[in-house]
Amino acid sequence: MMGHQRDIMAALGIDLWIPKDAMCLQHQPAIWRDQAPAEVISEIILQQTSDVADLIAQQPELAPVERVNSLDIQPKLAEAPVIVQEPIVPALQIPAFSIEAIVLAKAVVLIDSTAVTADQQLLWRNIQRAVSAEFYQLQWPFAWQNMQDGRGAASYVQGFSDALSADKNVLCLGDIPHLQSSSSIRLASLQEMLDQPLLKKRLWQFMQNKIKE
Repeated sequence: MMGHQRDIMAALGIDLWIPKDAMCLQHQPAIWRDQAPAEVISEIILQQTSDVADLIAQQPELAPVERVNSLDIQPKLAEAPVIVQEPIVPALQIPAFSIEAIVLAKAVVLIDSTAVTADQQLLWRNIQRAVSAEFYQLQWPFAWQNMQDGRGAASYVQGFSDALSADKNVLCLGDIPHLQSSSSIRLASLQEMLDQPLLKKRLWQFMQNKIKE
């Protein structure tokens, strides 16, 4: 029986078979105690070490980094656009003036009311009472500071006249300051009518639209 078991164990590659119930004593030859264990070097570690050395040897040499002076690296600021300032032209100062107007059905009557006398003012009021009319007034300079340049006075006066005289005759009693309209009709001034009362008749004819020039 024992021989047969040994044959089976030998077939399994087991050189020594000890029964289960036998006492197992650890026995090592005395010579093993005096021998140092053989150094085991892993082939895997050697292979990895060799591969890393090859990779290091294959790396190209890096060029030395040139040191750049930090003062040489400055951000370039965008150049500010050049602003060309136009020369400041001072406002043209002109004397203050006042223009009054009455608007009739067929005509507009303008007078220079800058410096009227008491007699002229009375005549002007009598003219207004004689007809049904609307009253308007233009005073220079304007209250707005940015609209007091005398270069625009003629435009303002012309605009004042045009706004009131749509499809109407413009009758000027004397000279009207800064009015440059060629379509206006100049009649006798208030003072001229005071000096020559017959001149009032011509004004009345124009106001009634009985005379066309």
